Amino acid sequence: MTQDPSDLLRRITRLHTTLQQHTASCCGIHSLTRCQVLTTLGRAGPLTLADLGRQLGADKAWMSRNVDELVREGLVDKQAGQTDRRVVVLTLTPAGQAQVRRLNTELCQQSARLLGRVPPEEQANVLRALALLADALEAECACAGEDGGACAAT
Repeated sequence: MTQDPSDLLRRITRLHTTLQQHTASCCGIHSLTRCQVLTTLGRAGPLTLADLGRQLGADKAWMSRNVDELVREGLVDKQAGQTDRRVVVLTLTPAGQAQVRRLNTELCQQSARLLGRVPPEEQANVLRALALLADALEAECACAGEDGGACAAT
């Protein structure tokens, strides 16, 4: 069965985003952006607002609005930087850490269920292909970030 790679990638992205949104909603997180903010802070530890925005590819104003909502909900703490008071440092509160643990548990279970739907003899091939695709996506994102748009394969 031959499929158009572009259509297949868009289909996978759409379906995966839908599943991620459903899982995040089940954990009380009703926005994938907020999910990404929480999980990034959970993985990377304290980050400045600017660093978080760079990691997520979001502008500072948009990121600030999303973070402010998480602060109001008691999931994220904002503090002025120790050496530069203009810098905002973000950390997860204990409630935010608990939320990230619940979310990560659900996402891991979702991944296991998904991989379980692949025939066992094909699972290693799928994981290898996903690793290659993740590397290609990271390279494309880095390249796009360098020149402000898509760039040719190297």
